[in-house]
Amino acid sequence: MSADLHTHTALCKHACGAPEEYLRTAVARNLRYLGVSDHIPWPSGYDTESRMGAGRFPEYRSIVDNLRKAAQGTGVKVLYGIELDWVPGRMDEVARAIENEPFDYRIGSIHYVGDFAFDNPAEIGKWESIGVDRVWNRYAELMCEFVQNFRFEIMGHADLPKKFGHRPSDPAKFLKKLREALVFAGERGIAVEINTCGLRKPVGEMYPSLEILKAAHESGMPLTFGSDAHAPCDVAADFDSARELARAAGYRSSLAFENRKPVELPF
Repeated sequence: MSADLHTHTALCKHACGAPEEYLRTAVARNLRYLGVSDHIPWPSGYDTESRMGAGRFPEYRSIVDNLRKAAQGTGVKVLYGIELDWVPGRMDEVARAIENEPFDYRIGSIHYVGDFAFDNPAEIGKWESIGVDRVWNRYAELMCEFVQNFRFEIMGHADLPKKFGHRPSDPAKFLKKLREALVFAGERGIAVEINTCGLRKPVGEMYPSLEILKAAHESGMPLTFGSDAHAPCDVAADFDSARELARAAGYRSSLAFENRKPVELPF
């Protein structure tokens, strides 16, 4: 296991550290690939407090290009990624904005149910009024819509709503619905991500759960690893534990992506 495909930059307004610091950690932790995958700035006006504006996207390109140059001779290859959200009714704008962008890969994530940013600490008080099961059920529906209607390579943190410890009252019902997304994702070659960031959050466990990861494996989804690093020290954090979780689910290799083509990395 030698690829961390989920890291951020200060452009997202909630990460810290210089890109070169992320690279130094990647070198120290013997990574083969370091993927930069900050939040996409489209659709316009969406979640502006937690992502770069469209006017700064050229700067994002430059960060990746410069980091690639800095990585020469280190043994680490820097990959150009992005993390994009499913925003119903507005994905045509997203597709137009990135259609000519030479990403190595795209991470598809869901951070909102309606206008509720369920993983935002500032909105944690809304969970009770909106309803835990309503959030989980809609999250699963949105993931099904996402995988069936937009192209991406990696399904990011597939049970993110558990971040603050909220759980569906009927986990089997949630998994049944999510499995529809996993099966379709497997057919399209979309990878499931083990995201170690959850260990640094109130829930205290990785995304996704072992049960979901087993279902992803059964559905034919390949695997990637991501730290969701928002600070240099987070790069490849807890990857030994991630490998153990992957093995328990039946995986024996993970992927990186170069020019959207999978590269298998046995572990």
